[in-house]
Amino acid sequence: MSTVRQTDPAAEARSNRLLGQRLALFRAAAGLRLADVAAAAGVGLQLIQRYETGETAVPFGRLVRLSEALGVPLSELIGEAFDGDAAPPAEAAAVLQIARLAGRLPPAKRTALAAMARELGRP
Repeated sequence: MSTVRQTDPAAEARSNRLLGQRLALFRAAAGLRLADVAAAAGVGLQLIQRYETGETAVPFGRLVRLSEALGVPLSELIGEAFDGDAAPPAEAAAVLQIARLAGRLPPAKRTALAAMARELGRP
């Protein structure tokens, strides 16, 4: 006889919020608007907003389309987000703010900023 595990609604909500933060981060870093991602993924703008806030879970097939729309491999979009080492909310907000600013930069400056960030991250 098999056992069916009960889901943990709080853990599921945290995962939805975490994935939403990553979607918002990659969208901002790419300099894309909600409408751009919505059109590329074939969904409405409000649905993208609900994904980014974690209000609505992203079905796997749509997650694949979103990764394509963002130009990010699915594995990178999910990344280490669910390994338990996720950034605390305050740190995630700072990273998102930096990504939004970087998304507005011209490509050459965005590349320079990424190089600087890599250098700062070295031990």
